[in-house]
Amino acid sequence: MYKMVRKQVFIAAELNRRLKAHATAYPMPRSSAVASSMCWSKLPFRVGEGNWKDAWRQAAGMWADFDEIDEIIAARRKRNRQRRERLRKQMQGRSSQ
Repeated sequence: MYKMVRKQVFIAAELNRRLKAHATAYPMPRSSAVASSMCWSKLPFRVGEGNWKDAWRQAAGMWADFDEIDEIIAARRKRNRQRRERLRKQMQGRSSQ
């Protein structure tokens, strides 16, 4: 038996509805249905095999097909720039008093 660890995951609303329906139809908790549906052979790397550098190397290309990543990074950089500018203005206002 494996030691159980609590994890939080985000799923689509449709998948959540189907999960609730499955849990109602079969006498099992939703967490067990999620855990049993995970296929360990399809994970991008194996936990416990090799060292952490190998795991990162194997996971490096996971986001290659995610088209929105450039937009997300650009938006984050813009927010950081705006925050730095706001803080700079606040610091200038305090130093002139």
